[in-house]
Amino acid sequence: MGRVVGDGALNFEVVDIAVDPNFQGKGLGRAIMEHIMGWLSKNAWDGTYISLVADVPALYEKFGFQYVSPACEGMAISWNKTSANDPAQSGNK
Repeated sequence: MGRVVGDGALNFEVVDIAVDPNFQGKGLGRAIMEHIMGWLSKNAWDGTYISLVADVPALYEKFGFQYVSPACEGMAISWNKTSANDPAQSGNK
C-alpha cells in the first residue's frame, strides 16, 4: 500500500509505503512507487516539492529522490492535547 497526501498543487508527501513481510523482495514496493510516480506525473506541477521519509533509501533513490540534509532538516512532533496546550510537554521549548 502507499498514498500521496498534499495540497493538490505545490506540496506532496509520499506516505505509508508498506509491503507485508511475507511478500517483501518480490518487487511490490517498486510497483507501488511506479504507480505513485505515474500519478504524480499526471497531477504534480513542474517545481512541486515532493517529500517522504526514506525508510528504505535504496528504493526511493531509484525514483530520483535525494537526501535533502544538510540543506533542509526535518522536524516532527507526536501530537496530543497536552503538547498542543503546553509546548514544554512535547519537548518543544
